Amino acid sequence: MRRRLAAALLVGLLAPVSEAGPWAIGRGHLYSKLSYQHKASDQLAQPDGTIFDIPRFTQDDAFFYLALGVSDRITLIASVPFARSSDLQDSPDELRRATAFGDVQAGLQVQLGRSGPWLFAVRGMLQAPAGNETLSGGLQATGSGVWEAEGVLGAGRSVAGGKGYGFVEIGPYFRGGGLRDGLSYRTQLGWNLSPHIIVAGNLAGLQRWSNTPGELTGDSLVGLGDGVTYGAWGPSLIVKFGGGWGVQADWEALLHTRIIATGNTWRFGLSYQR
Repeated sequence: MRRRLAAALLVGLLAPVSEAGPWAIGRGHLYSKLSYQHKASDQLAQPDGTIFDIPRFTQDDAFFYLALGVSDRITLIASVPFARSSDLQDSPDELRRATAFGDVQAGLQVQLGRSGPWLFAVRGMLQAPAGNETLSGGLQATGSGVWEAEGVLGAGRSVAGGKGYGFVEIGPYFRGGGLRDGLSYRTQLGWNLSPHIIVAGNLAGLQRWSNTPGELTGDSLVGLGDGVTYGAWGPSLIVKFGGGWGVQADWEALLHTRIIATGNTWRFGLSYQR
């Protein structure tokens, strides 16, 4: 049971970074966002998709995202989860709330060009194991403990004369430490209700390549994240203020879960761009 719970507490550690689809922000421009997200779960999906109950688990994360335009086509990207905090209501309550730094992602996106109304870009991201994969004996890990990388091809376009937009991204997701690689994907459809309000629908996820377990290293509880699979869907609301400031709220639910805790996630962010 203890090893099963370790898998549940890896939830959220593998979410690929993606904020703006294939559009470049332009030379000398930047987009930054300070975000907080909360997730609660009392169920865990096993490798075959069977769901069973676990003690109530909550996770609270705070992270900083930055996109910086170094040219009209190239954007540097970084995501820093500077606080990952989780609490498992086990009985007896041996585990207290634990907080630590998370795994850091960095990379770049290159805008490739257009074909008709479609814009294309590629993005490569590297995730460094800066988190603590051994926290609480691995049960409240704040990192995967391995190097990970993602490469995606994205395509997007505006619709209805610029009132709406949509994009799709897909590409391989690589994991070190003998853990199984996968396929990451994301799509978003958005609509400008006004010059200051945007609503959007999202679908994103990670699909493992193989059903055969990977080569896990030793007795590491991190290995239980091997083969994690999920889809996340939900809406977003963006409100833009003056001076480049804005706020964003997201809600996500999971589907097609494997080796991950189920449950909904709320996310709130304060952004600034220029």
